[in-house]
Amino acid sequence: MKKLFSDEIYDVLPYEGGFMVVYRRSEVQDRIVISYKSVSLESGVVSQRTRADYEYIKFGERARSLEFEGAQFITSRCTVIDNDRLFVSMPDGNSKILDKDGYTEWEGTVRYKDCGPSSVAHHCHTLWASFADRNALIRFNLRTMREELRIGGSNDSSFAGPDGLCVNEPEGQLMVCNAKANNLLEVNMKTYTVHERAVFEEPVHRYMRIEGKEFVLLDSGLYLL
Repeated sequence: MKKLFSDEIYDVLPYEGGFMVVYRRSEVQDRIVISYKSVSLESGVVSQRTRADYEYIKFGERARSLEFEGAQFITSRCTVIDNDRLFVSMPDGNSKILDKDGYTEWEGTVRYKDCGPSSVAHHCHTLWASFADRNALIRFNLRTMREELRIGGSNDSSFAGPDGLCVNEPEGQLMVCNAKANNLLEVNMKTYTVHERAVFEEPVHRYMRIEGKEFVLLDSGLYLL
């Protein structure tokens, strides 16, 4: 593995041809200073970015329709779903579905045993959510927003603090960052069998594949696999 960033990273977002990192730059008078950088995979150029850039990459034009308290614009989880709509969930599970113009189509809660999702991903007209504190993955019906399928959630679950989710297309693999077990898992979306893809020496929180390159966010920083 090759380390790319060693700062304390709060979020990493993929976009076409690169990714953006949100990190802790310093602390001034007991206040944390957050900075943003983007990396072009084609040129290798690292550019300083702004909060507005981050919100646009994460939420698109719909960022104007969302209201956040404190760091919720970072800690919220979102994914583009059918018909270019956006699903957004706050850490407490309060959630919305916004249409392409930013109007709210649905508003409610997505929770499992009083916990909000750690991450969300879209696959074949369904929403998948991980619940780190409950060791579970749950598939929700996007028409009714009701639970359709649950994997894990028990003491003998394959999942231990499942955090980041990512769907690798066209294979249809759901990649799960199994934070407390320090490993990266693959879930076959046809059979729902779980396979261990990689093992690390520390918790893994995010995985992304961009233009054939794979990246993971660990406690110690962002790495190229």
